[in-house]
Amino acid sequence: MQDLAPLVATLVAAATALLTLALMERLGAMRRARPPRAPVPWPERLAPLLPEVPVPPPLKRRWASPGQALRLAHAGLPWQPAALAGLRWLSLWLGLLLAGLVLWRRGGDLLGWTLAGLLLLAGALGPQAWLSLRVERRQRALDHALPDFLDRLALGLEAGLGFEVALRRTAADFPGLLGEELRRAVRQIDLGHPRARALEEMAVRNPSQDLRAFVAAVRQADRLGTSLARTLRVQTALLRAHRRRRAQEASRRLPVLIVFPLVFFFLPALLIIFLAPPILHLFLAR
Repeated sequence: MQDLAPLVATLVAAATALLTLALMERLGAMRRARPPRAPVPWPERLAPLLPEVPVPPPLKRRWASPGQALRLAHAGLPWQPAALAGLRWLSLWLGLLLAGLVLWRRGGDLLGWTLAGLLLLAGALGPQAWLSLRVERRQRALDHALPDFLDRLALGLEAGLGFEVALRRTAADFPGLLGEELRRAVRQIDLGHPRARALEEMAVRNPSQDLRAFVAAVRQADRLGTSLARTLRVQTALLRAHRRRRAQEASRRLPVLIVFPLVFFFLPALLIIFLAPPILHLFLAR
């Protein structure tokens, strides 16, 4: 019996290894057969959690004002104003905690107080700055893509298609944020919403003034019975001129923006390189 013990142990180990390999292969096959899930963005993950943050009532009434709902919609966030208030409260406490940690590590020197102040400022203003950045990015993306969309839509209208058919065909494969918003409006029309209401909601939930001008042109063409294709051609030329003007203004601001890194980063380094040797020589010569 003692001679058979190593053989039995080897057989048991081999059977366990084979069973483990079979289970791993089965799990791998099930994972490959399962359709891949689209990654959930982190704002959607935090949407049900942030409203539960205990914010003081005066701050919550101030931070969760009704005007914040429109701003959140312009930023493309599926949040309620209470969620933004919770994020601002957590960010404030995080900045305070990091500032206290920096002061404790630095011992309360000048650099520590400076870093602590910057961390407190980032914690207090960070969520609002991030929200404004998202709104600006969405507006820039919509304004950049709108003239190309109007060209395609006008081409469909000039080919004899109706407005809804041309809108549906143009929005079907249009890329980017504007394509997503157009397909959402088309789905609302397919569900029975009036066309004017679907387009108006699309203009309200987006921060682009050019998109609102397009919706107003469609509404005016429906009311007056004018040629929408000709209106869109004129509007496309105006939007391209506006886009060119915005690019020129951004290029003119660039030299002014370059001054700040030159003054705060390059100039001190140059002063150290050129002035440090004579200063050291002066002090050491004494």
